[in-house]
Amino acid sequence: MTSSSQSASVLSEASAPANDLSTKSARWLWWLVLAVLMVAAIAVGQHPRRGADFRVYLTAAERFIEGTALYRISDGTMPFKYAPITAPLFIPFSFLPPRLAVALWNVGSILSLIGVARFTRRSAHGAGEADAWDWGPPLATIALLPALTFELFYGQVDVVMLLLVVISAMGAERGQVWRPGAAFALAFLLKPPAAFVGLFFLWRRHWRVIGATAAFGIALSLPTLARYGWDGTLTQFQLWSETLARTTPPWVLQSNAQGLPTLFIPIIEPASFGGTPSSFAISMGQLVAIALFVAALLWARPGPADLLALCCLGVTLLSPLAWRANFVLAWPLVRAAAEGRSRFNLSLVAMIALVGVVVSDATLGTELSREVLMLRPFTLVYSALLIAMLWQIRRQGAPRATTPGGTLARLPRTLSSMQSP
Repeated sequence: MTSSSQSASVLSEASAPANDLSTKSARWLWWLVLAVLMVAAIAVGQHPRRGADFRVYLTAAERFIEGTALYRISDGTMPFKYAPITAPLFIPFSFLPPRLAVALWNVGSILSLIGVARFTRRSAHGAGEADAWDWGPPLATIALLPALTFELFYGQVDVVMLLLVVISAMGAERGQVWRPGAAFALAFLLKPPAAFVGLFFLWRRHWRVIGATAAFGIALSLPTLARYGWDGTLTQFQLWSETLARTTPPWVLQSNAQGLPTLFIPIIEPASFGGTPSSFAISMGQLVAIALFVAALLWARPGPADLLALCCLGVTLLSPLAWRANFVLAWPLVRAAAEGRSRFNLSLVAMIALVGVVVSDATLGTELSREVLMLRPFTLVYSALLIAMLWQIRRQGAPRATTPGGTLARLPRTLSSMQSP
């Protein structure tokens, strides 16, 4: 053995304990963060005025059982804003005390995050690729803690929807049809903007999964048809449409709205700045945002892993109603940025965390926070993440990464549970 080989061997042996310690520390941090979130999930559920969004689903389920109208003007600022066929999905929770139901749903959200972390692990690295980094999941979760806090505080459905989307993509990549179709149909019912992930199935030519999704959508509409009849179901869909038309425009340009269309709507309709835009301006703003996003994907040509992560972010970023909690859907892309270990990508993750902490009522106060939110800081920071990832994918085939030795590399293009290249 040459002296240089002996030196390399000694260095490798010396670095092994340090690597093991780093791995153990990362895993301890990951489970510590999850434990804190789990405690918060249960505690929030015990508060009678928390979980307001999830209680809307419970109310809809109770009305479904009664056979009464799901959409009522008397609901004020907290109406049921989802498709009529969504209501029966929450009937099992309606038989539980509301506090227990909210707590169980929030616990399910944390378990869903664990599932997302498991499914979004990158494939074993090859030539010119960096290996998995155990600090990625905890760093991504910490960066998105403000969004996750809102998710639990209101009992929202984004994390569960994210898991369903990831499961459907993984199943499709393994050649399955009905299981991913069912998961994607459920994700769409929880939040219709999840339909944007259909771009992943179109891009990857999973035509049968798209067909299976439609079939499951029809099957899931049968309980509503049985409960309300054909005419009654049509009436509920009409009331749903009227509810969206009544409640959406006043929200779009308010401080909480942080979707990419909010940057374009005031340009399309200057008179709407700071007020209520027309339905035409909202539709055009979203159309412009989607067109730019799709054009950027065509330009970057991402691999399967990054395409899925980009589409998950797109579900939130391209919605005119996106607000801070919804950005938990950026978790797979934030994880990719963190796992790259490059200083630039870690700076992006840190910037996301900083914006989430600083732009809050607790830090700035209610009035100043509202004024800062009108500058759309979340739109800008997540757009910066999107542009950076797309540029790196275009240049290197995947997000930029560095090996522990500091050598420039890239992340693998597929996930460990994917079978397609």
